[in-house]
Amino acid sequence: MTLVIFIITLAVIEYLVFTLLAGLARDKFNIKAPAVTGHPEFERRLRVQHNTLEQLIAFIPAILAFSWMAESIGWAGDEIASGLGVIWLIGRLLYATSYVRDPASRAMGFLLTLLPTFILLLGTLVAILVSLL
Repeated sequence: MTLVIFIITLAVIEYLVFTLLAGLARDKFNIKAPAVTGHPEFERRLRVQHNTLEQLIAFIPAILAFSWMAESIGWAGDEIASGLGVIWLIGRLLYATSYVRDPASRAMGFLLTLLPTFILLLGTLVAILVSLL
């Protein structure tokens, strides 16, 4: 479980970096709170932060559930979950950089975030079914 906790920690740190970058863009472009519009780069950085938070809500329980359930039935749950977590982290970074540069180019980063979460959730369901047999 240590690897999974490490990946979750990195994911939260990545989110906090995106939050910091949105805050810095707010300052750079003089966007006073509570405004959330004003300069395209600020808006894109804020959207990256918000989308990452939206993705974390599904990712964290998915990686924990899969790791726990997979380990409980004898699979290498921690290693599989951590590997998928690394893909998620890379996907978020790709999403962030491409979205800030050109929002239309965000698809690959988004897929590399969404697919690991779906795989973790599907794997959790399979592990639950296997455990019930």
